[in-house]
Amino acid sequence: MKVLDANYLIDYLNGEPATKEFYEANGGDEERWIAPAPAYAETIVGVGNLPDGNVDRAIDALAWVDVIDVDEELSIEAARIADEIGSQGPFLDGVDALVAALGRTHNATVVSIDSDLTHPETKQVVDVTDY
Repeated sequence: MKVLDANYLIDYLNGEPATKEFYEANGGDEERWIAPAPAYAETIVGVGNLPDGNVDRAIDALAWVDVIDVDEELSIEAARIADEIGSQGPFLDGVDALVAALGRTHNATVVSIDSDLTHPETKQVVDVTDY
């Protein structure tokens, strides 16, 4: 199982070759790919804000991603991760912290190029890889 952040989803929709290469090299259709609802929303709302954006096409293009609802438990885990990283590490915003929490609660690797998620201090508390 792999957890995707909004950066990956946006890059995937933009046709960034690294996203397709990562997908294929890491199980493709055989792997379960998940994202927290806020990361998914950030992605498709961004498409909706584009002058030539096509929300329905974006939804179809991301149909292989399982969108996971955010609940109290995941929110608390996100806060715990931010607390563990502390002031010596990066500032995780709410969406990044939820991505990290989803990874940790599902014992899954987070996939991102976001410098806050790929920061060494974050990697000490969550399994993160870049693409």
